[in-house]
Amino acid sequence: MRRFWAIFVVILCFLIITGGNFYWNHKVSRAQVTGVQKVSDTQQDGGFEQSVSSGKSIRDHIARLPKPVQKAANRALRTSGQVQVVMVGSENVQGLAIRLQNQLDKTFGEMFFKVTANDLGKETSLDLNQAKIQDLFQKVNGKPDVIIYTPLLYNDDHRVSTDDTNSVISLFEEKISLKYPDAAFFVSPPDYSSQEDYINQRIDDLIHYTDKQGITELDYLSRWPKGKERIQVVGADGYTMNQAGQKIWTDYISKKWGLAK
Repeated sequence: MRRFWAIFVVILCFLIITGGNFYWNHKVSRAQVTGVQKVSDTQQDGGFEQSVSSGKSIRDHIARLPKPVQKAANRALRTSGQVQVVMVGSENVQGLAIRLQNQLDKTFGEMFFKVTANDLGKETSLDLNQAKIQDLFQKVNGKPDVIIYTPLLYNDDHRVSTDDTNSVISLFEEKISLKYPDAAFFVSPPDYSSQEDYINQRIDDLIHYTDKQGITELDYLSRWPKGKERIQVVGADGYTMNQAGQKIWTDYISKKWGLAK
């Protein structure tokens, strides 16, 4: 009889241990599946569904962007991608690209937007018109989603006519729309000179041209100082933005695009 109970106790202990292991493994497996599912759900939503410093979700901030930029941002959110912004210009493009990247990072977190500067140096509008579109965006990871073009008016001075400078804006937009039909296109006019009134007249003509052509313009010059005060926002050459000038541009686009201050 004692032998029977001993055998019974051994069998019972074996069943308890086996059953416990099975239950524990089952719980671990369920936890792993749940964890994978949560990661999967996040990836399906673009991997960027998160709260940012303002307490708003990334979707709230996307809703404040201009419509063409919203489309690019929503595509990136769905595909775990990145919104590629390219700034094309010359004397101011590097500094403004850094500032725009900083504002986008503060609003959306790092890696959701990528701003690339394409500094064309001393090239003229006619040089740009001869360039192959794909060559202008070699540094871009994939293809451009947003293009901000500052016409090369200062490079064109005494080399290219006002009409040709303006015409290249339309030609450039047309080439982009054919090569990258989903890309948003903006014109950021050159900043006013503190020294040359005739250049400022050319800038006004350029703005009138873009308005007439229905090309979306970044109207930061409505906040630009007038007259002698312009010397406060440019360098010694009279037209390259200093930090104060860059801030005017950055504050304008931050307000229009709903970016963090």
